[in-house]
Amino acid sequence: HSLATNSASPIMSSDQISSPRDGIDFESLPWNINCTEGDNNYIHMTTTDGSWESGEARKTLSVKPYSSSPLGIFPSTTSLNYGTTIWEGLKCYRTSDTTAAIFRPDMNWRRFCNGAKAMCLPAPSWETFSQCLQMAVQHNTDLIPPVGDGMKLYIRPMLLGSGQQLGLYPSAEMTMLFFVSPTGNYFKGKAVGGLKLHLETNRCRAARGGTGSVKCAGNYAVALRPLLDAKEESFDDNLYMELETYRREEGGKLEDAVVQELSAANIFLVLRTGEIVTPGLQRGTILPGVTRDSVLVLAREFAGELKEAMEASTGEAVGEVTVSERDVTVKEFQEAAEVFITGTAAEIVPVASLATGTKDAEEFKVTFPHGETMPGGPVTAKLLTMLRETMMGTRTCEATKDWNRDPLAFGETFRKGVVDDS
Repeated sequence: HSLATNSASPIMSSDQISSPRDGIDFESLPWNINCTEGDNNYIHMTTTDGSWESGEARKTLSVKPYSSSPLGIFPSTTSLNYGTTIWEGLKCYRTSDTTAAIFRPDMNWRRFCNGAKAMCLPAPSWETFSQCLQMAVQHNTDLIPPVGDGMKLYIRPMLLGSGQQLGLYPSAEMTMLFFVSPTGNYFKGKAVGGLKLHLETNRCRAARGGTGSVKCAGNYAVALRPLLDAKEESFDDNLYMELETYRREEGGKLEDAVVQELSAANIFLVLRTGEIVTPGLQRGTILPGVTRDSVLVLAREFAGELKEAMEASTGEAVGEVTVSERDVTVKEFQEAAEVFITGTAAEIVPVASLATGTKDAEEFKVTFPHGETMPGGPVTAKLLTMLRETMMGTRTCEATKDWNRDPLAFGETFRKGVVDDS
């Protein structure tokens, strides 16, 4: 089943996923680290020779109990001092009582490799990444929630510099981890209706030439203070802008500024022209989200099915539904019939309003009536249905045929169709 080299990392041979663990109210689990006591295991691996495929690195591959095996780190650990940490977020969910799927892990692996390069860390091969991923699920199968919308076993791979140093240079030792947590929907309990977003005009999440497109820990650290400030004004999150496109002191107009994304989610607009649009990746300042890409693919592949929803949303006849990735400006929100956000944890959530706050120099506010109730407007709701049908395997097309991968499959089967160009 795998290329595992020690007895601590077996791959299960059963064709069925075990039943959900008794005594856990999976539906009520918050978006947090849950069920760490008892039988919750993580995958641990280290290397000092810059490769995850070497014999020495393979010998370190192990399965450890989460609650009783904390990481042994020192004050001079590279990632603590210099922030050389990347991570991913994947979901595993039941497609029936006895079967499960991991959603599009090859996209997470490619993004992981991109992040590793940016942080001067060795990238794992697709074979090593997928093996660790399968092991993480197979050693925690009873933590996969029962079949249900939004419930999932969240999987977080991490890669960090774990050596000891004072100088600024790549770590001499690297650690790779895969841990899990069963969770509910990301925004459960946070919003009765859609999200109230704050348009952040003073602080940026990322700038051109930086690491905005990398899933590194620092990108989330810089978003924390603005997020807490937004919540103090009763917003749910911030929508960031390319501040270089908003030069107020030089006479620039807020409505012409280009938007980026939220603290941890991508954003989409459903325009009255029949266009579904999201900010493009060409500036290198936003994260190439897996759910973002999935929505783009589904909207393009099944555009015909979206026409009725688009007309119901806009109240106008639509020639055809178009799907775009490009620069999106603030003023386009005034032309939107619906707005929604996407993310691995969030899936698809409607937006009810976008506005500036008391600390912003200019006033701006727009509301989206379709977003005032869940699951949002006709297009948002239809796309969420399409996404969940695809996850469950009841909606398929050539473009989505390898999106759901069986965590209990033989390694070769799990990895099929992916070109390893790492």
